[in-house]
Parts: sequence; structure tokens; C-alpha cells
Amino acid sequence: MWSMTGFGKSNGVFEGKKRSIEIRSLNGKGLDLTLKLPALYRALEPEFRSLIASTLERGKIDLGLHLEDQETANIENIDWNLAQGYLKEFKLLAAENNLPLHDWLTAVTQMPGVIKTNAIEPTEAEKAFLFSLLKEALSATQTFRHSEGANLKKDLEQVLNDIDALLTALEPFEQERYVNTRQRLDNALSDLSSDVVDAGRLEQEVLFYLDKLDISEEKIRLRSHIHYFRETLEEGASNGKKLGFIVQEMGREINTIGSKSNHAIMQRKVVEMKNHLEKLKEQVQNVL
Repeated sequence: MWSMTGFGKSNGVFEGKKRSIEIRSLNGKGLDLTLKLPALYRALEPEFRSLIASTLERGKIDLGLHLEDQETANIENIDWNLAQGYLKEFKLLAAENNLPLHDWLTAVTQMPGVIKTNAIEPTEAEKAFLFSLLKEALSATQTFRHSEGANLKKDLEQVLNDIDALLTALEPFEQERYVNTRQRLDNALSDLSSDVVDAGRLEQEVLFYLDKLDISEEKIRLRSHIHYFRETLEEGASNGKKLGFIVQEMGREINTIGSKSNHAIMQRKVVEMKNHLEKLKEQVQNVL
């Protein structure tokens, strides 16, 4: 089983220039991918996205490609005419609105096109190097996800065991509940005259009422869902969405058991089952 939580990093040196890639992954309903690539490598984004999507499948994923040799601006990197034009407009805007003009240098240099880059298209050899770094970072992320998935699986199995144990703990109180309910009905009708009450009809109504309290089918279905959940945990493929659907079905059965319990101790145990079910829902959101 795989978690959606992961981290991977790779780094290397190409022609004396150090490059590093970091990937961080959190849970998400679909694939929410954010790439931070230097302008020099922007053209590689579609291929990067395709490889990441096919490898990691789902999650909120952030990837950053970092360079050690950042270009520094020099006199040849500045578009002086454009900068002068922006500065003129800034001064005009400030004068018309009676506003002080602070830190105009920063304002001008942040405008589009003022600072030019002398970026050179990466060679095929450099592209191959970057993709090897990406694959290494993805592999590290997958290893992290698998390790987290193993821990997550243990937690899910423990919660399932807790729900199963609580379900078994209901059984001693089921017969007691029938006896108590039957006694209350008999006491309520004890003062009525036999001429008023049809004994046969009364017995049918009592049996019908007691049958409405029966939770045998709900218990069978809930145990079936628990078994199916355990089977799904063993599947090799990503199964988080399927587990989420099973948890929904488990919730329906637990709610029905709670509505039929009509017994203080049973209802307390149902509340505990619901508490464990909420834990299950939260944990399943992290499963790939």
C-alpha cells in the first residue's frame, strides 16, 4: 500500500554547474501539481508534468528545480529605454496623485522586460541529465511513500480490529435488550382487561416490534465490509478511492445499528465505533 505523503531529493553536477530537484507530496483528491522551474528550463515543463503524473498519480505535489549558478544582472542585461519609460510613467503617476515615490529602482527592475536574460537553450545532454535527476527524485519519493504506506496500513488494520471488537461486544446485550423490551411491553399491558386485548394479535405486534430491533443483517454487512476493506489493503495498485467508498458503506451500517440499539451500553459502543470510523476516514484520505 502507498501513502500520498512523500519527499524526494536528487542533485548532481553538469559541466561544473550544480542542479538539484526536490519533490514534496501531500494527500489530495486528484493530481494538483506545482512546478517551479527556472526560465532556462521552462520548455521542459510539459515533459516533467507527464512523467510526474504517470509516476505519482495523485496528491498535492510541489517540485522545485534549483540552480547554484544564478545569473547576475549587468549593464548588458538591462533594457535602458524600457526602464526609462517605466520610470517616467511612475513619476507622472506619483505627481498626479500627490504620492511620494519610494524605492523606484526596485519598482522599475521588477517590471516585465527590464531585466533581460541571456538564457541559452539547454543541450540534449543537459536535458537527459535533468531527466535523470527527476527520475532519481521520483524514485526517492516513491520509496518514502511506500514506507509511509506500510505504517498507515498498520494503523488502518488496528482501527478495523477495534471496530470489529466493538461489534462483537454488542452480542451479550442483544438478548438482554429483547427480554427487557418484552418485559416493559408486558408491564404496560398488564392492567388491561383480557376482553380488551386480543392475545394473538398482541403477540404478533410484540414480535413485529422486537424484529424491528434486530441488527443481525447490519452486523453481517458490516463484517463483510470490514473483510473487503482488509482485502483491498492487500492490493498492489492505488486503492485509496475504493477504501473511501467502503468506509462510507461501513458508516451506513453503524448508523443503522445505532438507531436500532435501544440499549444504553450498546449505544455507547456504537458511539465508540463511530469515533473509530472517523479515524478511518481521516487515514484513508492519505492512501494513494
